[in-house]
Amino acid sequence: MNITKMVKELQSVMNLEFDERAKAFHECKEKLEIEVNNNPSNIQAFSLMAMINLELRNDTKISIDILEDCYNKNKNNMSKDRYSLWATNMAYLLSEEYEEVDKSVEVLTKAIECKSKYDNTYYALGKLFFKRKNYKEAIILFNKAFKISPHKIYKYNEAVSLIASDDKEEGILELKSIYTYPYEDEEINGRIALLLGRELALNGELEEGKKIIQLLLESSYESLEVGASELAECMYILGDYHKCIELYDEDNLYKDESWIGQYFYALKESYGIDASEKKMNEIEEEIVKNIYEEETNYAEWDSEEDCKEYVDGEKVRLNSIKECYRQVVNGIKPFVEIDYDIFYQCYYINCPRHYVG
Repeated sequence: MNITKMVKELQSVMNLEFDERAKAFHECKEKLEIEVNNNPSNIQAFSLMAMINLELRNDTKISIDILEDCYNKNKNNMSKDRYSLWATNMAYLLSEEYEEVDKSVEVLTKAIECKSKYDNTYYALGKLFFKRKNYKEAIILFNKAFKISPHKIYKYNEAVSLIASDDKEEGILELKSIYTYPYEDEEINGRIALLLGRELALNGELEEGKKIIQLLLESSYESLEVGASELAECMYILGDYHKCIELYDEDNLYKDESWIGQYFYALKESYGIDASEKKMNEIEEEIVKNIYEEETNYAEWDSEEDCKEYVDGEKVRLNSIKECYRQVVNGIKPFVEIDYDIFYQCYYINCPRHYVG
């Protein structure tokens, strides 16, 4: 059975409506059921059948049971490569669909002890270690994944892990090694440029950082999945407060303490404290009006408790925003809190949802 051909056929129908693509998935599932019955050693067939079950919106436990059945039928004569394929796909189901992270770490660790030939295996375990803030192990695993298959995503994730572990100089060097301009039309290239420009600026290399961010600003950054608010944060770090304000206004973010202090500070530096005060008054008026409307129309809520919970949350939000404003009035420059995260990609081997041939 040609699994690769089948995966590509399924990939070709992924943009159809669910009912239409479900027909193709059901047809493949029937063929796979016959295949695993006649040839229970075909781990790729079991794996594809498990993923098809997910695509057909069936219970994740059924997919896990399919791979458990596969393991039980092959455990006495499973080669290292076949185990690694099985373990990587089982780990995906367990951690991404079922939240059984410890079991995922267990099967992936064993696959790596078997010297898995799949870059997906190393990426998967690196991702789990990163989430646990075990950056040292994550760095090693992303590096290994890159050596097997030199995708920019792996090198980017290695760089993020280095930066998150406070090895910023090495992280910046890794980012420079994969930074390209003009950008290829891929989201990862936007993330590389954004992180590199920001980290250079934070590291005091303002001119080089500003050059990279400026190129990103002049591009169609939305197509690279870079948000205006992310660039606003960079301009804040670089001290270009006028552009910072413009970008925050463009993104029209939900107003909360995560960024509003930077906005107040940029207004103060660009137009004076009166501009910050005016914006604070506008925000307060908007939230107070919203609270009044919800309390007046509480009967439209499912329950009075739900309405009260929402109103209380809005009051807390307003107080947090006021505190951000007070700090700016008192001459405190808001600190930029960076939440480092890796770039996610599906690591299920031969996944019809995300297969790349």
